[in-house]
Amino acid sequence: MSRPDDARALRSRKALQGALLALIEEKPFEQVSIREITSRAGVSYPVFFRRYETKEQLLEDIATDEVRCLLSLTGPMFEVGTGDQALQALCQHINDHRALWARLLTGGAAPAMREEFRRIAKEIGETRERRNPWLPVELAASFIVSGLFEILAWWMRQPADYPVENIVTIIDTLIVRSTARPVDVQLVDMPASN
Repeated sequence: MSRPDDARALRSRKALQGALLALIEEKPFEQVSIREITSRAGVSYPVFFRRYETKEQLLEDIATDEVRCLLSLTGPMFEVGTGDQALQALCQHINDHRALWARLLTGGAAPAMREEFRRIAKEIGETRERRNPWLPVELAASFIVSGLFEILAWWMRQPADYPVENIVTIIDTLIVRSTARPVDVQLVDMPASN
């Protein structure tokens, strides 16, 4: 059995991911078989099971990579002067991969996606300069992720021609403006416990 990090195993992983992505562009995830995935990927059937137990695990692997990619695009969204272009790039990325994102955000993978969004956003949030230090990182990450997730999931339920520009405006108004601009807030100190 090959190690999961050797070059051949990585090529097989990418081929399986690419095959599943191509297949879900053609038909619903539920109708895709593992045999179809391996055939499209150009790998043998047993190779699939060296890495994954189910096609759902393959989808989760893709989801993790996509969430990391998506959240890396969100960083500049909160920077002065680059926010509009970054937000447009983020929304365009999702629109370009709409079939995948519709499955990830509105299908059976949605709970895992939400948790992966939250985990990675918290990880990213802990390494960035905080504009509002009074706002706990966990709360900010949860608020941003939940809002972004709900907006994107709503978008994926709209007709495919729903304007990307509208989503950019909605995310900018509801999430970016409310979290990216510094706000001078003084929270009440916790009372001393006896």
